[in-house]
Amino acid sequence: MMVRLKKLVDGLRQTPFHPQWFALKDERPNLEASCAQLHGTVLDVGCAEGKPKAFLPSGASYIGLDYYATATDWYKTRPDVFGDAQALPFADNSIDHALLLDVIEHIPEPDTSLAELHRILRPGGSLTLQVPFLYPLHDEPLDFHRWTRHGLRRAAARHGFSVNDEIAIGHPIETAALNGNIALSKMIINWLKGRNPLALSVLVLPFLVFTVNCSAWLLARLSRQDDMMPHTYRVIWIKN
Repeated sequence: MMVRLKKLVDGLRQTPFHPQWFALKDERPNLEASCAQLHGTVLDVGCAEGKPKAFLPSGASYIGLDYYATATDWYKTRPDVFGDAQALPFADNSIDHALLLDVIEHIPEPDTSLAELHRILRPGGSLTLQVPFLYPLHDEPLDFHRWTRHGLRRAAARHGFSVNDEIAIGHPIETAALNGNIALSKMIINWLKGRNPLALSVLVLPFLVFTVNCSAWLLARLSRQDDMMPHTYRVIWIKN
């Protein structure tokens, strides 16, 4: 039952019927924004399926790196290089650009990883970092951190980067809808697992999610931009 339900929900990823629509609907534009202008050697740390590769210019050289246990046990993928983000197997000043997309929250010692990324990047090289802010725990128990924009700025300065760009993703009402839909879905999943009669509400869940998503989307369009509670940050740092 749960496997069939998961397959059904996965098929709705790009539609407002999906509980995480606000986190998923801009995946392609976000990858395009992160990758379209990169050149030279691009290192994707925590690459999983290596999605950024398809969005790089033709002249760029892509290297996907992932932790061995993560790639083999979780994602069933084979990166170009197995490695630890806290001890990168590359020479000093050897990489033009690095990507760290929805990864750093899963690294036990993020400062060690940021120091490593600074070491391997060439002077003037960039680090594109995407990280959740207001978003539930995921991939437990390997979910350790959340940052505000101010914490990210301090981390950049601490490790010898300057902030080139900073984008807060998610209007407050969209972030509220995203987390509300996830909480609602999790509650119904728990009812299903516990054989609670209330689990029958799973039949109306897609329509509840759709209503919440569409209402939040419309309200966000009718409101001014507000960065008070984004669900995600994407920043670009330059090695000084």
